[in-house]
Amino acid sequence: MALIGGYLGYKVAIYMPEGMTPERIRLMESYGIEIHQLALEPSSKDRSVAGAEVEIDTRMKCLELERTQPKTWWARQFSNPANTKAHIKTGKEILEQMGGRLDAFVASIGVGGTLYGVAKALRRELPDIRIIGVEPASARYPISEGYMMVPGVSEEFSGGIVKEMMESGIVDEVVRVTNEDAVNTSDRLVREEGLFCGISSGANVFQATRVAEELGKGKRVATVIPDSRDRYLTEQKYTT
Repeated sequence: MALIGGYLGYKVAIYMPEGMTPERIRLMESYGIEIHQLALEPSSKDRSVAGAEVEIDTRMKCLELERTQPKTWWARQFSNPANTKAHIKTGKEILEQMGGRLDAFVASIGVGGTLYGVAKALRRELPDIRIIGVEPASARYPISEGYMMVPGVSEEFSGGIVKEMMESGIVDEVVRVTNEDAVNTSDRLVREEGLFCGISSGANVFQATRVAEELGKGKRVATVIPDSRDRYLTEQKYTT
């Protein structure tokens, strides 16, 4: 958003929960945009909690600004159908790279666009493929237990892509991965594979490895590595 907004000449303001790493903030500020950090409720201090939950207050603030400022537009990533559509292309690229042979796909669930879009593309060509979603073990409203919206909050702020995806039945299973397993796997990916990735990537690869072990020899499992470790260099969750 910072890159495109600056390129097009728009004034960009980003609202995020407090506690984000300095690297993220400095990267966005380098494009000349405004950063606003909103205080989290005490119960939301666990930084391994699902992003869709901790961003509720920032979504409300953005909606308020859009309603009160006629020239303001709020980018709704969590409910924008273009999010899912973009990752249908990702799914087609995965199919091409895998030679059309794939038994399972694993991806973490944030706002849901990656998993839903890729799953749509894969299911069209491989009806029997297994689709597995990953969520943090610390999630207060786990999708794996039937939550698709944050209780007490309207669908305008929660639900969105995740709700549509889960109601479609395209996801076979949602599993919970601990922060420790995600961090340890991301550390291994850096040291053993030279992949400078972050926590979401660690969670994806950890669960993809487990699925591969369950399916056995000769089966093919794919996942995505969606984040970069340079956003988290000061984050205490990383081991030394």
